[in-house]
Amino acid sequence: MAEADLAALIPDPMPEWLQRAMDPSTSATNNNETVRTTSNYSEDHGGELLFPTIRMGPEGLYKPEDPFQESLDIGDFILIPGPPGAETATRATNLSKFISDTLINNARAGQTDTPVYDRAP
Repeated sequence: MAEADLAALIPDPMPEWLQRAMDPSTSATNNNETVRTTSNYSEDHGGELLFPTIRMGPEGLYKPEDPFQESLDIGDFILIPGPPGAETATRATNLSKFISDTLINNARAGQTDTPVYDRAP
């Protein structure tokens, strides 16, 4: 899946957790992570929901007890529409890799002179 196709899955505005992870001033874990994502399929939403398993709270970064439910409660997941199964799950995994390998790494490296991605077709 092309980067433009993956980028098109990210809502505008971006979820707060993604904006925070891209901010170079955000603290990182000992493994140099600002966010870690996973996904679960949701029949109610009709696709995989990509959500963070590391969040920022008043005391700093933390791992929620139930990250999926917290994301549902907040409504800050990214929907990857599709039927249940490997294809939709793979799209979610590819989006997660794009977020960490491209969006977050570029933003934290200070590469902000050009758009991180272009939503135009």
